[in-house]
Amino acid sequence: MRKPLMVVAIIACLAMSVVGGLIPILQGWIFFVIALYLLATEFEIGREWVKRARRRWPSLNRWIERARDHRWAPSHLKEFEDLTDPGK
Repeated sequence: MRKPLMVVAIIACLAMSVVGGLIPILQGWIFFVIALYLLATEFEIGREWVKRARRRWPSLNRWIERARDHRWAPSHLKEFEDLTDPGK
């Protein structure tokens, strides 16, 4: 039951990120980041997609590494970074 709920949550977050891109009041990038986190922590294919994206765009990789070490970063961000580290 957990996997289908995660799929629904990921799709909802992606839809909200698109809506957020169209409506200036709603910040769409927040929902996109949440969708990436859920995708990478729940599904192996999601981890591979994020790893490939981090290899392709070094600026994305640097942004994730800097965010991981920020003092206000949630502890789950370290888990996300470890799972999607392109060097591993």
